[in-house]
Amino acid sequence: MTRRQRLVVVLVFLACAAASVAGLAALGSASTGPLSSALGWLGALTGSVEHRVRDRLEGPGRRTRLAWATPYRDGAERLRRPDVVLLGAYDGAIPRTLDGVVALEDRIGAPLPIVQAYAAWGDRPEQQFPVQLLTAIAGLGSIPLVTWEPWLSDFESGRHPEIALRDARDRHGLAAVARGDYDFYIDAWAASAARFGKPIMIRFGHEMNDPYRYPWGPQNNTKEEYVAAWRHVVDRFRRASATNVVWVWSPHVAYEYWDLYYPGDEYVDWVATGVLNFGPIAQWSKWWTVEEIFGTKYERLASFGKPIMIAELGSLAVGGDRATWYREALSSLPTRYPAVKGLLFFQVRDDQTVTYQKVDWTFTDDSLVTSAVRSSLGWAPR
Repeated sequence: MTRRQRLVVVLVFLACAAASVAGLAALGSASTGPLSSALGWLGALTGSVEHRVRDRLEGPGRRTRLAWATPYRDGAERLRRPDVVLLGAYDGAIPRTLDGVVALEDRIGAPLPIVQAYAAWGDRPEQQFPVQLLTAIAGLGSIPLVTWEPWLSDFESGRHPEIALRDARDRHGLAAVARGDYDFYIDAWAASAARFGKPIMIRFGHEMNDPYRYPWGPQNNTKEEYVAAWRHVVDRFRRASATNVVWVWSPHVAYEYWDLYYPGDEYVDWVATGVLNFGPIAQWSKWWTVEEIFGTKYERLASFGKPIMIAELGSLAVGGDRATWYREALSSLPTRYPAVKGLLFFQVRDDQTVTYQKVDWTFTDDSLVTSAVRSSLGWAPR
């Protein structure tokens, strides 16, 4: 891009920013919720305009290279019945930047038409519908996937006297979701999703059968309460005409009876699970192959008749040959597991979710692994 072209982009950005400020000033007397929402939508507009100007000046970009994915990016019904494997990733720098996803894509030589983000329930600005992030993902030519986590304790008691006090919310919290106590939040997301218009994949309340990790697990809720909450959330989105949302159900298949949490065919579009090889870093873990983690559960997952997503694929470098692990995982995937239609790399540098020490799932800077991945993805659409 020339100096003059860069100046044009900056001027367009500043003009959009000025319009945003003017709009916010006009809304100055509005409540925090509408004001925050307005800021998000105006910011998304600014970013969208800037992206289109830059793309036009620089020539064909990433979105053009992903033109083959247009039917899935633009149509929720097609996304519910994919006929190719859609690759994707979550990068630990999201939502601050999407640069990590682009860098990974360049290193493995394959496009990533799905980009995952995580969003917790709550009152904070970053817990509201992430329109700016989703607009940026769509602007790059990808489909956004939001793992939506119902952290009920993040709502302020003073702002919501109608819900239980913070310390009492997790116990049977999903029953409260199912009876409508959190509709003020669900409906705001649903309205924003409908307004966004483009397909969004939502992975709500993932790993709901794990009794150790999340408050929406079986230590606080019955499977019936989970199913009722899932159906209630989906019904609220449908009532808001958010038919662009594609629902991804994602149990932890390492625990028994995970299939009893299935909400029903009419409420689920995809089924998913994670495939993470922790190696021998703890007493409960060892060097697991993909066959051991996922292959033994595949037939049951496929029996639901839905496309399957590996929502978190990753291996640590401790305890075995990580390049071989990825090569074995990927090279025969379409033939060994034909119902798998989504595969997302998990790229987090300092994950401390289930371990005392931080662990690193990233491999962008590991030339042996990126070479193995690149050579194993010959079947991926380009």
